[in-house]
Amino acid sequence: MRTRLQAPSSAFAISNFHSLLPAPRDATFVSVGVGTAAAQLKRRPPKSTTTTTLAALPFPIKSWMSVAELPTSSSLNPAQLTSSMSTIILTASLLRMLNLKAQSSRIITSATRMSVQLVVMGLFVLTPLFAFASTSPWRIASWITIVAILASREAKSRSTYRYKGQMRDCFLAIFGGVGLTLAHLVAFVLHPPFSRTKMSVNAQTIIPIAGMLFGSALSATTLGMSILLGNFLEGGRGRVELRLARGANVWEAALPAVREAVEAALMPTVNAMAAAGIIFMPGMMTGQILGGQSPAAAAAHQSMIYFAIAASRTLTATFLALLLTALMFDLRCQALVPWRQIPGLLRTNSADDIDGKITQFAEPRQHSMYSFVGKANSEKEPSNPILQVQQLTVESTNLHVPFLEVRDGDRIGISGVSGIGKSQLLRALARLDPLSPGHKTIDTNNTISLQGQSFDNILPACWRSEVMWVSQDRPTLTGTPRDFYNEILGYRSQLHSKRNEHNLLSPMEIAQNWNLPAKTWDQPWNDVSGGEAQRLSLAIALALRPQLMLLDEPTSSCDAQTSMLIEKTLVERNATIVMVSHSDDQLQRFCHSVVRLHLIRPN
Repeated sequence: MRTRLQAPSSAFAISNFHSLLPAPRDATFVSVGVGTAAAQLKRRPPKSTTTTTLAALPFPIKSWMSVAELPTSSSLNPAQLTSSMSTIILTASLLRMLNLKAQSSRIITSATRMSVQLVVMGLFVLTPLFAFASTSPWRIASWITIVAILASREAKSRSTYRYKGQMRDCFLAIFGGVGLTLAHLVAFVLHPPFSRTKMSVNAQTIIPIAGMLFGSALSATTLGMSILLGNFLEGGRGRVELRLARGANVWEAALPAVREAVEAALMPTVNAMAAAGIIFMPGMMTGQILGGQSPAAAAAHQSMIYFAIAASRTLTATFLALLLTALMFDLRCQALVPWRQIPGLLRTNSADDIDGKITQFAEPRQHSMYSFVGKANSEKEPSNPILQVQQLTVESTNLHVPFLEVRDGDRIGISGVSGIGKSQLLRALARLDPLSPGHKTIDTNNTISLQGQSFDNILPACWRSEVMWVSQDRPTLTGTPRDFYNEILGYRSQLHSKRNEHNLLSPMEIAQNWNLPAKTWDQPWNDVSGGEAQRLSLAIALALRPQLMLLDEPTSSCDAQTSMLIEKTLVERNATIVMVSHSDDQLQRFCHSVVRLHLIRPN
């Protein structure tokens, strides 16, 4: 006798421990997943020869319309399940032989805990849950929301950093990624509107799929958050600020970090999909076949799950990136928010700080104030100032600037003891660091204008393309200097620049006389020396022809001869410069005037 076996209404489940219950003689379990798979009971005659119709599958597989005779699969009884622990015992013994006693104990504990948890989940949670939720959309949605909250809490606990609202961001990313993927599956795959072949959409179908997607989204959130916070708070912060300093807007500066996070979140699934079916058989497919499901149907269901996992991981990582970008950037100023201004920011597991607070998040120094001594006057004929500053106070150092004018062709030097705030002044002029809203004893108007136009009326990205800060630190970018220059040319602020491109020299042409080998332009940044990196970065900035260059010790890693060659190029190109240097000889030789910063102690 031959029967037609329809694909079960739930091809996926959460645990196989229903099989521990006694089954009728004329019944077999036909849909078993792994990890989160639950068995379904499907009655059929005792004849083992069957054919399977694939019409109920997510997509037809016509070449498999005729399925060979399938053996019925029996369920694991408690004794068999206990015996399967022998593989774990063997593994633990091998670890002990390798003197990995802690790992040996850990794997035994984890395996025992997993078995108990899955038995409890299968017998006492999922069975009543499926009966409770049944086909009620609201009950299913409530369960999915609860799981999303638990996954968000777990993602937060795995993060190196803590900040106020972190669990909210994790929840929005995870719930958004998984929710949209589930909605697509229900609307267009499991229950397509214009198809006669539809699978039942109920708790026993949705909850197991959601469980697998949430587990995958949790991993994506953990990976994505680690990469994004590393780029916005740690070593990658310099890369973001370098892009901002060359005229990138928020999205252009954050995009490389976003790409890195999404790629890292998606990579495990991409690798698994590439190897599935050839190198290994996925767990859910294995469980279904062991439960008596057709290999063709199991393969189709496994493919659908992998597609859904890839989509949910990508969406989750993307949503998280957007949320963290909005948190870490001051969108109005288009700059990274200072560490101390991120609400509740802490670092966990820090060996350097017992309290867990990041030591760099210190409050601005309030005990002292700095002021200019001296006046910056150009030796040239007076002209309209390019940059004019009045009553400016830098928030991070309390550096106060009563008045400063920079005219076309000026080369103004800034000197002072280490730590007095020279670099922070340049960063503030480039609008990378915030200005102080006020001071107890000083009138702080924070008036800055470029060519007579207030900085409030100029987009930050456009401002930085004209007032360009060049750091003394070597860039930590991936790729080559040539790649970075081409990236900058694609920024919106550079595309909208009114400079005549026919008169522009490339950075390669500018640096020809700086003892810089031509091959360095095509070498990774990490492979060039500190002095070469300084020259490469300066040549790129000079090729962009900003109206004003803010140079922070631009030749500190170069020898005297190379420094003289760089100065000669800057003079020949009539560059307008404000430069920080610890070399009095260089300031006296190169600059028209020097502004010295002195510490003033309040009474």
